[in-house]
Amino acid sequence: MNLIFSFLIQISILLSFASIPVKSEILIQDDFSNKKLKGYDKSHIAKNKKNFKSYEFITENGNTYIRLSSKVGQLSKFNKGESYIKDRIELGTKETYMPRSWKKIENQTYWWSFDVKVPETSKETRADNIVITQLKTIEKNSKKKQCHPGMPFRISYNNKTTTISVTNGFDRKVKRGFFYENFLNNTWNNFKIGYHFSRDKGWVKVFKNNKLIFEYIGETMFTEYRNNCKPVTKLQSFIRIGIYRSSPSKNTGPDSLDFDNYYVCRGSKEDCNLNFN
Repeated sequence: MNLIFSFLIQISILLSFASIPVKSEILIQDDFSNKKLKGYDKSHIAKNKKNFKSYEFITENGNTYIRLSSKVGQLSKFNKGESYIKDRIELGTKETYMPRSWKKIENQTYWWSFDVKVPETSKETRADNIVITQLKTIEKNSKKKQCHPGMPFRISYNNKTTTISVTNGFDRKVKRGFFYENFLNNTWNNFKIGYHFSRDKGWVKVFKNNKLIFEYIGETMFTEYRNNCKPVTKLQSFIRIGIYRSSPSKNTGPDSLDFDNYYVCRGSKEDCNLNFN
């Protein structure tokens, strides 16, 4: 009888904990010390080749980080048939990590954080433009064409300027912040980004080294479609860091960036326990 009573008490305790709502959920937490790429969407991770390393793990002073490199043509299959060809290597969430409909993703908040620096061997960017982080949404029609093109959010970098953009699905300007040279350099810089999905009360915040450098308030769910495109696929949403290059200008060589401490969380800034010290 005592055993049955004890068992019932344990079950009631477990049920009480199960009923407590989860305030946050960690989707990615990687300091790259394990030197593996588990838990990432594999579609944008280019494989190392004999004469070119698209990614490599580097250890300096006891700290391990990842170096990502992209060259002309790398994973450009995603732009097949387009005149504006890009190449890329990115680490991002899997499509199962975020809700598959606008209804379910509405009013959700996501935070992500990462450290980034330019390798000491890199004197200047070779591509005209490099997206170092983005939030991407995808919906396709029956012909597998994207109805909702572009990135609702991105940070783009080159030798002269850095641009932080919130845009609608057609990549038309909603709000952009412009910063000038030395935005990235050979020392580590930390970025923290918050994105709240809403049709009219959305917001985006960007912190660099814990200082707020960009803020947007307004629509963050862009659900208008071009050319009467009717999506038949479920919504796909991705949060990515890495190198997403526009076509190189005169120099066709590769570009590289170093990344560390990649963290993606669903929840408020407080519940996600971001370090703002």
